[in-house]
Amino acid sequence: MAALGDTIQQTHASLEAAGIPDARLEAELLLTSVLNVPRHRIYAFQEQELTPEEANLLEGLLERRLRREPLAYILGHKEMYGVDLTVGPGVMIPRPETELLVERCLFLGMMRMHEGEMVIAEAGTGSGGISINLAIHLPAARVYATELSEEALKIAETNIRMHNVQDRVTLLRGDLLVPVTEPVDLIVANLPYIPADRIATLQPEVQREPREALDGGPDGLDVIRRLLRQSLHKLKRTGVMVLEIDPEQAQPLTEDALALFPGAAISIEQDLASLDRVFVMELGGATA
Repeated sequence: MAALGDTIQQTHASLEAAGIPDARLEAELLLTSVLNVPRHRIYAFQEQELTPEEANLLEGLLERRLRREPLAYILGHKEMYGVDLTVGPGVMIPRPETELLVERCLFLGMMRMHEGEMVIAEAGTGSGGISINLAIHLPAARVYATELSEEALKIAETNIRMHNVQDRVTLLRGDLLVPVTEPVDLIVANLPYIPADRIATLQPEVQREPREALDGGPDGLDVIRRLLRQSLHKLKRTGVMVLEIDPEQAQPLTEDALALFPGAAISIEQDLASLDRVFVMELGGATA
């Protein structure tokens, strides 16, 4: 039986040969899962040998990864903005870009704390990561988290209970804002925005995620446009909308939004790669 240090090297080599990005990191995470130790401590055991049971478990996990099953589905969890979330094939895997939405919403929430209770609606919550983070960091806020997928709702409910925010996050089943019954101060969403014909070109792992969480129609804006129309009757007159978008969608989405909300202040914020990624619409005193 090989020592753990050699096992990490072998696992790394197998993943790298399969063309999997970040092969070294993924090898360490697979071993971390098998040994149930923090990643930063894994090298403290590099002379240790895996037990036969641990070796068999690692082999099974590695085979799944080599078939390009997403690592987060294999491990069963993914961190988002410091919050560990249960994930599975029924939900989209949280990505670093979406943390920008959380940061922007937290900034808005802190700026408006003097106005009293803040009502937030997250449309299409998936695993619940955005809503949970907002509830944790904005304890005076009430959050409605909507989701159409029954499987995703179960995962979101698990995460909401795990992080003990069920008193501030109300989970609702329905299409986007339809189940929300009161005006809200903030609408936030990471909705499907990938153009349909681009999905076949994505990495195999991404194609294993729910199609309905990716496919935004011909130009990627079908679901977002529906959200905009629904928000006409849900967003307060001084409300804000924060959305994750594809960089190519900034201009057409701005035009669509201004057609529905004349006079709104719209800004586009960039991600760490300097790509247009976050759409922010502030109504101020605009009529909604």
